[in-house]
Amino acid sequence: MADRLIYTKEIPSLGHYELVVLGGGPAGVCAAIEAARNGAKVLLIEGSGMLGGMATTGLVGPFMTNYDREGERPTVGGLYREIIERLEARSGAILPENTDSPSIHTSFIKRYHRHVTPFDSFMLQIVLDEMVREAGVGVLMYTRFADCVCEGGKIRSVILAALEGLRCVSADLFIDATGNADVAYAAGVPTWKGEEESGVPQPGTLMFEVDGVSDEGYNAHAKRPGGPTGAVKAYRTPTEGIYKINHLRVFNTDATDSASMTRAHVEARRQVLESYRVLQETPGFENARITQVAPVLGVRESRHIEGKYKVTVADVSGGVKFEDCIATYAFGMDVHPRNAEMKGNFKIEIANVYYVPYRAMLPIGCDNLLVAGKTISCESQAAGGIRVMPCAMAIGQAAGAAAAIALRDQLALDAVRTEELQSVLRAHGAILD
Repeated sequence: MADRLIYTKEIPSLGHYELVVLGGGPAGVCAAIEAARNGAKVLLIEGSGMLGGMATTGLVGPFMTNYDREGERPTVGGLYREIIERLEARSGAILPENTDSPSIHTSFIKRYHRHVTPFDSFMLQIVLDEMVREAGVGVLMYTRFADCVCEGGKIRSVILAALEGLRCVSADLFIDATGNADVAYAAGVPTWKGEEESGVPQPGTLMFEVDGVSDEGYNAHAKRPGGPTGAVKAYRTPTEGIYKINHLRVFNTDATDSASMTRAHVEARRQVLESYRVLQETPGFENARITQVAPVLGVRESRHIEGKYKVTVADVSGGVKFEDCIATYAFGMDVHPRNAEMKGNFKIEIANVYYVPYRAMLPIGCDNLLVAGKTISCESQAAGGIRVMPCAMAIGQAAGAAAAIALRDQLALDAVRTEELQSVLRAHGAILD
């Protein structure tokens, strides 16, 4: 039997949009909303049945701190702030200024955990549905990116695997917010996976939630489950007695390989029960019960693109300021051990605030594509902080604003003026200083 199949088929088109955003996670949904609010005709493609990515389908939470290293002032505003304020108005979040560490909201972890934002993942789905509808974003869920058709260094159309079969859609510009740089990779953009030297990514984790917890009992215990060096972390949500559990790790998981993800997810399900047993031995969790397990594996690291600038460890640790800054952040370079023998996460100190340049979203080799979220051009170690959801949302908002400016003024993406992009972002609440 031949190991390849040549396949030709006429594919129905979904039409033409000014901007197509692939991936409805934290970066993609903010990119789509920002672009639409700035006048662009936008289609947002999401493979699952909900927006929010790891924050919803992955049950990842809380939102890690959006404050500087010392926890004194915010580093992310804009759409992130709007989203959490909308959540808070529905009792679906606790605003970061109202939390501190160590506490039950941080699993009693102190470092880099001042002012986290506990939130309810279902209520976040509702808020994001409302926001894309209000902005006029076209949304197509249950639809996955499959491939793209390129010509002259640009993407002309993307091919989608919809429930009704293969479909295509064309656009002037595209944003890759897939979390795997799938679009960039298919378009021929140079990429690498995981750590530069070894190719080994950070491990994956399958999040789950429990209820029936005694907040008083856990607060009296005052340390994370399993002891101070334990791997199980329990973060209280906005609702009394309900906790998100971030726990064991599945090593050497390739998020771009189906067989690897299958193996990892099976192992991660076993780990859920192992961690649950640890929880039940923790004061306050004696009557806890699992209420939901994330349907998708949490992936910390996948591909990174080669962009027109690569953010380095030195940039993050030194707080290098870029003229084309589009986001600031200050979560530590949280690189989880890449194998069972490695210990510790935060091995390199960061600046009080660090900066993300626009050029890191501009891939080499594809002129009408922006890449948003954790797969921007960034050294693996440096991505340990930039990958975190509030920063991904700030990057996504910047991508949407840049795309809208380029469309309005008929500019190439790399010709968008820094001053105008920053002006639009600041007008919409972004923090760039």
